[in-house]
Amino acid sequence: MPAYVDIVNKVLSIGTICLQLFIISILVALIFFRKRDNPFLVFLKEYTFIFGFLSALGAFCLSLFYSEIVGFPPCELCWIQRIFLYPQLILFGMELYKKDRSIVDFSIVFATIGSIVSIYHIFVEAGIASGPSCVDPSHGGVSCAVRYIYEFGYITMPIMALTLSLFIITILVNYKYISK
Repeated sequence: MPAYVDIVNKVLSIGTICLQLFIISILVALIFFRKRDNPFLVFLKEYTFIFGFLSALGAFCLSLFYSEIVGFPPCELCWIQRIFLYPQLILFGMELYKKDRSIVDFSIVFATIGSIVSIYHIFVEAGIASGPSCVDPSHGGVSCAVRYIYEFGYITMPIMALTLSLFIITILVNYKYISK
C-alpha cells in the first residue's frame, strides 16, 4: 500500500470526526436554539444544497479512489451503500441547477436507507452480526468484515458512510424546519 494512502486515511478520519462534531452542533442548535431566525440555522438553510452536493461529490470521488486507485475491493454492503449515495450527487446537482427544492424528501429517504445499511455494516465489522451469506472470500469474494481503514480506534469506511448520511439528513431536516 502506498504511503500516501495512510495520509489520506488520517485526513479523512479527522474530517469524519469534524463532520460528526458539526452534526452535533447542528442538532444542538435545532433542539435548544430552535428559532427560525437563528443565524447559524439560516446560514445552513441557504447553503444546504451546496453542502450536500460537495459532500456527495467528495464521497463519490473517494469511494472510487479507494476501489479503483488504491485497489480496495468493495464488499456487498459497500455496494449497497453506494447505491444510496451516488444518486445523492445527481439529486443535489439537479437541485443546484433547477432550484425547485423537490429533492428534499427523496434525498432524506436515500440517506436514511444508507444509514441503516451503514449501521448494519458496522455491526458486521464488529462481529456482532453476520455479513451477506453469498460472499465467500476464498473464491474471490470480499468479506464485509474486512477493515481497510481503522483510524483512531473507531473510524472505518462504514463509519464514514454513516457520518455522511447523517450529515445529509441533518442539513435537510434543518432546511425543512427553517423553510416552514
